[in-house]
Amino acid sequence: MARFLPSIWLGEFRSKAEYDAQGQALAAAFSVYDWIDDRLLHSRHPFSYPAYCVACAQVTPIQVGWVLALGNEDGSVHPAWTETGICSRCQLNSRMRALLDLLQTRCLLQKTSRAYIAEQTTPLYRKLKQWIPSLIGSEYLGPGYPSGTLLSSWQGFASVRHEDLTALSFPDRAFDLAMTLDVFEHIPDYRKAFAELWRVLASGGSLVFTIPFFPELETTRIRASVDKTGKVIHHLPMELHGNPVDPAGSLCFQNFGWDILAALREVGFADAVAHLYWGPWQGHLGYPFFVFQAAKA
Repeated sequence: MARFLPSIWLGEFRSKAEYDAQGQALAAAFSVYDWIDDRLLHSRHPFSYPAYCVACAQVTPIQVGWVLALGNEDGSVHPAWTETGICSRCQLNSRMRALLDLLQTRCLLQKTSRAYIAEQTTPLYRKLKQWIPSLIGSEYLGPGYPSGTLLSSWQGFASVRHEDLTALSFPDRAFDLAMTLDVFEHIPDYRKAFAELWRVLASGGSLVFTIPFFPELETTRIRASVDKTGKVIHHLPMELHGNPVDPAGSLCFQNFGWDILAALREVGFADAVAHLYWGPWQGHLGYPFFVFQAAKA
C-alpha cells in the first residue's frame, strides 16, 4: 500500500539560510497546502477521514480534533497539528507517525538491532517494540532516582526504567539508533543531553527526534533557565506542556530555532538535518513541521 502513495518528505535543510533560500518556492507550496488543509477542515467539531497509517500499514480513520487549538496572526484558528491527526487504530498522532515514516524511508530500522527511545509508557513505545524487539525505553521520573533505576511497578506500569538524558546509565556506543519525541524543550541543559546521546551511539548511528520548532528563529529563545542553586529563573511567561507521566505537566525551557543544528554538530555529530514533511494522504496536515536527524560519523 505505502509504495503507491506519494512521499510525505518535501525537503531537508541544514540551516536557516538553506531554508530561507527556498522562501519563494516554499511560500508557493504552502499556499497549495493551506488550500487543501482548509478544504479538509470541514467542521469545528472533531472529525475523521481515511488516510494511510505507516504504523498500522493500512488505511485507517485519522481523527482530527480541536484540543490545544491555536490562533494565527491573521486571526484564523487551527488544530495543534502535530498533536492531532491521530490514527483511530494505533492512537499515534501526526508527529509520532512522521518519525516512524522517516525510520522506514531512511532504512534506519534495517540498520539497527540496538535502539533506545526516551519513553516507555506510550503507544509509540509499544509499536516500536514490535518492530525492534530489543528496544530499550525509559521515562524521566524525577530527580530522586539515579539513571538506570528499574521500578518493578509504577502508576500501573510494570518494570519502568528511569533515565536522565543528561546523565545516561548506558555504556559508550551502546545503540545504533536513539529517539526522542518532544523532550529536549524540557531539558535546561539540552546540549548536555545531545552530548550524552552522541556518547551512547555507535559510529554510523543516528539520533532521530521531534521538537516544537520555530523556523522563523535563527537562535533558540530561552524561556527559563536553572541557576547554580537549582532555582528556576523565568525569562518569559511560564509555558507548560503535557506530560504522560506527570499530570502537572512539564515546563518548557526553550523554543528551538535553527541553531539547534549547529549545537548538534558542536557536540560531535557529523551531520544534522531538519526533514520537512506534509501529506494528508498519511494524516499529516499543517506546516511547516520537521523531524530531525543527527548522524554520528
